[in-house]
Amino acid sequence: MKANRSIKNFIFYINFFVATSVLSQEFVIKENGINPKFISIKIDSIAKRKLYNKTLRWIEENEKRYKLSVDNKTENKIINLTSIKGNAVNLDKKYFNVKYTIRIVFKNEHYKFEPTEIKLKVNSKFDMGWKEFDLTNGSMYFKKGKVIKKYKSYIQDITTLLNELNYNLSNNLKNN
Repeated sequence: MKANRSIKNFIFYINFFVATSVLSQEFVIKENGINPKFISIKIDSIAKRKLYNKTLRWIEENEKRYKLSVDNKTENKIINLTSIKGNAVNLDKKYFNVKYTIRIVFKNEHYKFEPTEIKLKVNSKFDMGWKEFDLTNGSMYFKKGKVIKKYKSYIQDITTLLNELNYNLSNNLKNN
């Protein structure tokens, strides 16, 4: 049973990395913050209402896996949701939980996936509170145009869940 799950996870991640690097855009953090600011995906021959409803179903199906919650929604137009990932990133031997707020906007045959807020909180027995990650300025992680070595995996890990969510949503909308 465990071997079967491991094989499925391995296949999923191989497909995920191939698809995100070859077939679609992905979020990265650069000196001017998160890039791109949003990703727009075209889903051929699907009306806005159907995209909206299929997205709500996808959220319900993945609610526990990604700790998703719908913050608010405008019927057939917008869904604002939050996802929390524990121990998503680490820096200087500290692990951080990350809270993502995402806006999904629907148009005929398109949806726009836009991270609107990212917050980090040190995973500790003491509640240090959520600290906002600046989506528009990543210059503190760069020196002379290159990522400072100690921040390399930190900034990559911050965007990993965003890319995974967008890929899974897109794949679900295209195939179901």
